[in-house]
Amino acid sequence: MWPAARQVLIESRGLQEAGTGASEGGVKGAPSARPRPSPCSGARPAAAGCTCGSPRGALPQQPQPPPRLREPRPGAARSGGAAMSSDPDRECPVDGDIDQEEMVPSRKSAVLVDGFILNGPTTDAKAGEKFVEEACRLIMEEVVLKATDINEKVCEWRSPEQLKQLLDLEMRDTGEPHHRLLELCQDVIRYSVKTNHPRFFNQLYAGLDYYSLVARFMIEALNPSVYTYEVSPVFLLVEEAVLKKMIEFIGWKEGDGIFNPGGSVSNMYAMNLARYKYCPDIKEKGLSGLPRLILFTSAECHYSMKKAASFLGIGTDNVCFVETDGRGKMIPEELEKQIWQARKEGAAPFLVCATSGTTVLGAFDPLDEIADICEQHGLWLHVDASWGGSALLSRKHRKLLHGIHRADSVAWNPHKMLMSGIQCCALLVKDKSDLLKKCYSAKASYLFQQDKFYDVSYDTGDKSIQCSRRPDAFKFWMTWKALGTSGLEERVNRALALSRYLVEEIKKREGFKLLLEPEYANICFWYIPPSLREMEEGPEFWAKLNLVAPAIKERMMKKGSLMLGYQPHRGNVNFFRQVVISPQVSREDMDFLLDEIDLLGRDM
Repeated sequence: MWPAARQVLIESRGLQEAGTGASEGGVKGAPSARPRPSPCSGARPAAAGCTCGSPRGALPQQPQPPPRLREPRPGAARSGGAAMSSDPDRECPVDGDIDQEEMVPSRKSAVLVDGFILNGPTTDAKAGEKFVEEACRLIMEEVVLKATDINEKVCEWRSPEQLKQLLDLEMRDTGEPHHRLLELCQDVIRYSVKTNHPRFFNQLYAGLDYYSLVARFMIEALNPSVYTYEVSPVFLLVEEAVLKKMIEFIGWKEGDGIFNPGGSVSNMYAMNLARYKYCPDIKEKGLSGLPRLILFTSAECHYSMKKAASFLGIGTDNVCFVETDGRGKMIPEELEKQIWQARKEGAAPFLVCATSGTTVLGAFDPLDEIADICEQHGLWLHVDASWGGSALLSRKHRKLLHGIHRADSVAWNPHKMLMSGIQCCALLVKDKSDLLKKCYSAKASYLFQQDKFYDVSYDTGDKSIQCSRRPDAFKFWMTWKALGTSGLEERVNRALALSRYLVEEIKKREGFKLLLEPEYANICFWYIPPSLREMEEGPEFWAKLNLVAPAIKERMMKKGSLMLGYQPHRGNVNFFRQVVISPQVSREDMDFLLDEIDLLGRDM
């Protein structure tokens, strides 16, 4: 490249003085006043083609600075003028260890290519650092410190059209000053939903865990990708440690796993893995020639099962939804009937997906009985414990998942009940024969070279369908390190105790009616306004009651007092679903929830 660059310099008359940092004449990309390094090393002779040593068409060479000496680390001992590390692992030279003196570049003459001066960075680091500092202060003051303040609004509701007017969403040809960017940051915070608020009950995640938040900050600052040990050594070891601990709580002696961007992706992984186990040739030969594959799941399952079947080419018509009982649990006898029926029709069953903690009702399928059927028919058993898996950490409540150790794979999302921050989701696999890697490996030679100087078994990225992948396990690891297993157990137990308190309060209050007695943190109930309390429960009653929850939801959102989800479900008209997760939630918040619903709906 240097001969071409030299020719550019020779032909650029306006840069005869560029050795001191010429940027006149509107040269693009010219950095601010900063010494320009020389394009060649001081150790390199001019006769070797160095433009600095050439008398024709060359730029004047900058004077060479004295060698920069390496600063000793704190605690380093000095002996005979040499700095020695106190780290015992660094007492002796390491192969390939190069002193920093040898790495310090000398000053170089400016190089101009395609109108750009290429010497030195063009980013104003000081200004960037100041912006980060001010933005972090804003986040601390407006998000973290206000997270538990019940006097703050849960949301500052605006319609989409209003919000478009309030926010400066347009991206322009020229950049904007930092004070304007900070104003935009303030607007983003103001009009975003405060999911950390103690009265945000809308989803299966909520609250603020300070330890995972710090881990998230670190992840964003370091910007790692966990595919190979060489680029992400710490985070790969963290993921390995977290997966091992989660596997222990499932009850397996060994296993494998990987963190994924969401429980939906974990379910898709499991479905594809079960299919690969059933017919390994599908990886190379595809779907042609295969029998009609069919899978079975609960009628209360997460919608990701249908999406996965569609995405993988199995087809949504080949997802058999097994009937559930009144509490939302899969009926094992119905499962067995459907398996025999599918075989009779010539289909090939390969997978049963049970659910531990359904999205709406919080139901837990009877895993032991389902596992018996899967063993009898030779079917892969996957348990979607994305929501309910965290109960495994509670000695009091882990019985909800009795039999989960018999599963072939498990999806578990610590970002839900354990508050590890979205997203933090693991797929865990009982198999220890590298089935994940066999199924998903593409053996990219530019990433997964087998002749590396370290143990390449730590290059786990080939187990993933992703290339770039975030170190989500680090967030859970940080929380687990901070609280310990006992602290995580207390978090689960307290959430379920608060749920029990709310259930008892609902039973006491006029105008509130439970849909069913819950067994987990999902409390489903109707609010019946005074105008309907004397009406007979016929078609007209249910039609009017169906309108109540959406109307109250609109009022609470516009007021900003709380957020609570509602839905119709399997023949039941709209009802509220309240979920307790955050340890910042108190008994007073449970009381407020019921009082506020009554206040917002009593005139209906």
